[in-house]
Formats: sequence, structure tokens, C-alpha cells
Amino acid sequence: MRYGYESQWFGGETIKLKASTVAQRLLRSLELRREDDRFRPLIFIAHCFGGLIVLKAIVDAKRSESNWPGIYQSICGILFFGTPFRGAGGLDQTELLRAIQSQYEDDQIQGSNLNILAPGNETLMDLMEIFFETRREEYKAQIACFFELKPSNVGAIYNGPREQSSGCLDPNESTGKYSLSRDHFNMNKFGKPTEEDFETVRHVLKTMVEQAPALIEVRNQGNSAADSEQFRVHFDISGPPVAGNFVDRDVQMREIEQTLIPARASNRKTHILYGLCGIGKTQLAIAFSRKHHGVYSAIVWVNANSHDMVLQSIAAFAKQLKIDCGVKPAIGADHHGKDIKKDAQAALQWLARENNRQWLMIFDDVDRCFHPDVKDPDAYDLKFYLPRADHGLILITTRLLSLGEMGKSMEVTRLGPEQSINVLSDCSGLQSSATRMKDLVERLGCLPLAIVQAGRYMRETGTTNCQKYLQLYETLWLDLQGENPQLRDYANGSMQTTWMISYDSVRRRDETSTNLLQLWVHFHYQDLWFELFHRSKDLDTPSWIKGLTRSEISFKSTMKTLLAYSLVESSRNGESYSIHPVVHDWCRESIGQDQTDLILLALIIVGNAVPDHSEKAYWLVQQRLLPHANRCGKEVFRHDTAEAGKEWEVIGAFSSLVFLYGDQSKLVEAEMMYERALDGIEKAWGPDHISNLAILNNLGILY
Repeated sequence: MRYGYESQWFGGETIKLKASTVAQRLLRSLELRREDDRFRPLIFIAHCFGGLIVLKAIVDAKRSESNWPGIYQSICGILFFGTPFRGAGGLDQTELLRAIQSQYEDDQIQGSNLNILAPGNETLMDLMEIFFETRREEYKAQIACFFELKPSNVGAIYNGPREQSSGCLDPNESTGKYSLSRDHFNMNKFGKPTEEDFETVRHVLKTMVEQAPALIEVRNQGNSAADSEQFRVHFDISGPPVAGNFVDRDVQMREIEQTLIPARASNRKTHILYGLCGIGKTQLAIAFSRKHHGVYSAIVWVNANSHDMVLQSIAAFAKQLKIDCGVKPAIGADHHGKDIKKDAQAALQWLARENNRQWLMIFDDVDRCFHPDVKDPDAYDLKFYLPRADHGLILITTRLLSLGEMGKSMEVTRLGPEQSINVLSDCSGLQSSATRMKDLVERLGCLPLAIVQAGRYMRETGTTNCQKYLQLYETLWLDLQGENPQLRDYANGSMQTTWMISYDSVRRRDETSTNLLQLWVHFHYQDLWFELFHRSKDLDTPSWIKGLTRSEISFKSTMKTLLAYSLVESSRNGESYSIHPVVHDWCRESIGQDQTDLILLALIIVGNAVPDHSEKAYWLVQQRLLPHANRCGKEVFRHDTAEAGKEWEVIGAFSSLVFLYGDQSKLVEAEMMYERALDGIEKAWGPDHISNLAILNNLGILY
């Protein structure tokens, strides 16, 4: 419905209506339009004074719900465009009226309405105070405030943008605040749907519309179900880890909200957050629970790192039930052995009660679930610790891709460069413009936990130079990780512990996947694909390589195991795989030491994959191979690569890399590879071997 009213407060067509009268007329119009469905979701969109009219109408509808049935209970969202909640943003009443009087006659001014623009106006302040009373309710409407960035040219009356503090309800209120690159009078007028400002408004409005039915449902249930209060448990913030340096993830947050709100769903709903360790899954779960804890009758935070931790977390919740709901845990429970199991069972039975439907369970760090191929003494079956009833909401954070089958799953991805720089700045105390800060966050792959560790180390040691930390990272990786502060907001204390747990699980489950992860140390961390390995299928390689290259299905099956523990990432088309650079660094230092045979194997595989010029689009393959060749080159020059029985394969690989570098105009690297090939021939067969002549001839051709 579009409601228009005579809004000209000065000039020849000035009106004599008061704001309270217009608010009553708006309510009457709404009542007539909603006779067929009084509880249909309602969203207001208001501009300038219209926002104050809407506020007045909402307050009146709340005060007299019997006169305006269904209106207040149906309000799900409000969009304010340039509404002067605190007056005219710096222009006082006297200046404003004097400016208007200079343009119009006295009988052309409706002064009683314009008085509300005065900062501190008593009527406006009273209206705001009453409205804020409604914002203390549990299931309140969403609010978005839009303020203009461009000055508004209305002659001598007012020429300047609305201050954000004037155009927003409250800087500390849980409302959305958005700037529009428009002046005051055009901020609600758009020419094309592709305009950036319109897309911003459309996104906000679309979110409100999508969430409106759920909000109405949970309100109705909250109002009608008096028994929900008997299941209400105080939200204990000591359960979740500390959520420091959280970065807003609006898109992911909305996806969780769409699954887990309303709280009182007809059947159980589960949302799974999966991804690399340190990517921010736990932080996102904490932010969601703190933002929406009022929606749920109880929130159970479960540390799911191991079987024992799951039991302890649920048993601890049983103690809360004794305090808040009178539920009795095991008599004489000392939280050991059978007693802790009885307490956990009592809590799960309480959650399964028929009328207890508005709870949320958060299982954080579910990474050791039972798998028939993995012998892990700390593994468990998560389903044993879910209430035996088809209701309630469950949020899971995990690195295990397989848990996605339990509900709606969502991958938590790395931060953007700008967000990463802001996190590093907050943690280190350095300005975001500090030298090499961008280089540092990119080297850390925009991984939130790695950035937080780096920032806290720099703050605690007084390091003010990102370049210095980068040098330490590259040369003294293990020592630096040992010195990095342990994080209270991370369950395992460090990423290295978590990755070792995942690696051990992979090692128990699949030998080929374990070997591939170790071999990957000697490749570049990005872009491994089937054909890269398949071209070496006929060479004298280990049996696990032959199994890996037997078919694309066997290759993908091996990658599937690494994907299952979020150790690697798949490209969108599923044709290429990558590993996070920080995980790659950990593999190099923790599981890739003293492996000359794997260095040679990587060199042979890359060299054998160099395409001939007769092959279609050979230059594209060369470009993909170049990072791997660079990585192999570094490893080769750091180790003695002489190995009996592999001389021809190694020399052949060197020769192929020479041609690769030559085609890419990297002559220095090509010459280094030739010299390494000559050195290998001399060690294997002596300086007079005929192969030396071929190498020298090719070197001459290169130049």
C-alpha cells in the first residue's frame, strides 16, 4: 500500500494538519486495507517527516491495540529515509524558521509542525522515548536507517547533508545504518534497478520480507504458548569461547538466520558451518548466539572436540537446568564416570519434552566423528548426543564435509583483503596503512586465526614492522609458531594442533591421501589437477602414485578424503584442488622434512607434464606448471638430489623445465636448471659422459 498525505509544511499550499492527525489517518487506512487478514506481515517505508508519522502511528497502535487490532503485532520492518530523529542535524529552530520566513509569508508557514525540527524538541524526544520502550521487546521489528551523503539545495532554508546521528535512531541500537550517495529530497527516488544505492535498499528490504513470516510465527507462538517460560534458561556467556576480533559476515549470518529462525519450527532444523580450521566458524556461531539469544528459550553450547568434552558440556547444562528450571541431575553427581552420563542424559531428556521446542544446541568443533575406517579413541557418533525428538534447532561447526548430510551446510570462506587488514590492525595496534600489511595478510592467505596470532604476537613483542614478521615467518616458521600466543577463543589452542589431529585422521583412513599430502609440500599450494599426475603413469613411480593416476575417479577419491577434513579446497568446477598457504607451510615444517625421494618425485612429475609444442593450447598448460616448477626448483637447489636408478628421470625432468622456462622467457632460471642437469650427469657418470654434449648444445640453442 502506498500512503500519501499532504506534506507541504510551508509555501502557498501549506497544510494545517498536525503530525498526530496524519498518524491516525494512516492507521485508519491500514485498518480498512487489512480487514481480510489483520496479521499479515507489515513493513513501513518512510521518508523525512514521514518517518516521524510512522513512529507516531506505531506508538498509537501499541497504546491502543484494541482500537487497531493486529497492526502492531504485524510490524516486521521499518525503512527510514532521512528521518530527522534528533532534529535538523545542526541547524537550530531559530535559524530554520528565520530562513523559511525569508522565503514565505507568515500565513504560508505551519510552524507547529516545523518546531519538531529543533534539536532537543520535547515532543520529538517524548516520541522517541516511547518508541524505544517497544524496542526492548523480545521479537522486535527490524529497522534500517538511510542517511544522505550529498547536500540538499533548498534555497536559503537548509544546504547540507543530514548528519548520521540525526538520520539514525541510535548509534548503539541494533539497527542497520546505510549511507546513500544522494541529497535529501532524492534519496528515495531511483532511476534504474542497477543503481548501487537502489541495490543496497533492495537487499535490505528483501531480507526483511524473507524473515517477516518467521518473525510473525515466533511472536504468535510466544504470545500463545505460556508454557514456553517454564523452559527458559538464562544464556550463559561463559560457555562459548571469547569472541575477540570478530569480523561481520553478513551473507553467512543471513543464511544461518534463514535456517534457524523461527526458533519454534515444526520439526528439527540443522545448519552446518564447515571449513578450514581458523577460518572463523566458531566466531560466527558465537556471534549468531549472542545476536539472537532472546529468540530461544535455551541455548546449549557444546564443546564437541572429543567424546569427553561433549559429555562434560551437556552435563554442565544440566546444572543450569537445576537452577533455572528445577530439573534434578543425578543424585550426588560428581561429574565423573556414570554420574556425568546420567546428568547428560537428564539434559537431553529435558530438551526432548514435547512442549520444549524453542531451544538451540550449538556443537562447536565436531572434528572427531566416528568413521569405520578411522581408529580414533576420542571419536564418537554425534547422533547419540542429539535429543530424541523431532524438534529444536541445531548449529554445528566442523571441518568434516561429511556432516553436511545432517542438514543445510555452508562453507565458511576466508576473509577479503580489506577485512584481513582491519583485523591485523586491531590485533597489532598498527595503522591499517602500515607498510607491508597487505603483503602480510596475503602471505597468511587471509586466514583469520593466523592473522589474529600474527597481530597479537606483534603487539606483545612490540614488533611494529610487518616486514620483520614476514621474515620471521619465512625463515623461522616453527620457532615463531611456538612463540605465538595461545588463544583463549580457540578450543585447541593453536591451528597446528588441529591440523595434526586432521592429519592423523587422514593417516588412519587412507595411505594414498597421506602420501599425497606429504608430496604436496614440494608442489605449489595452488592448482593440482589430474592430468598433472596422469602423464607420469608409465614411469617408474611408487605403487601409490600408479593407483592415484589409474583413473580420474581414483584421483578424485583420494582428494575426497582430504576434502573431508577441510585440508584442501576444490575449485568451483571440481577440476582443480588447492591447499591453504598456511596449511601448506605447516605441512612443510611438520610432515615434509627430510624427504629427498618425494622432492625427486615432484620434480619428475612436473618435468614430465611439460607439454610439447605440438599439443593444443600448450602455453596454457605451461602457465599452470610454472608455479610448481618454481617450487620444485627451490627444493632441488636446497637438497642433494642424486639417487641411484633415477638419474635419467631426473635429468630428463631438468631438461623439460629448461624448455618450460625458455618458452616463458625466464632465461636465468633455465640456465640454473641446465647447470643442475650437468652437475647431476657428472655425479652419475663423470664429466666426459656424452650426455654433457647434448646439454651444452641445448644451452647454446637457448641463448
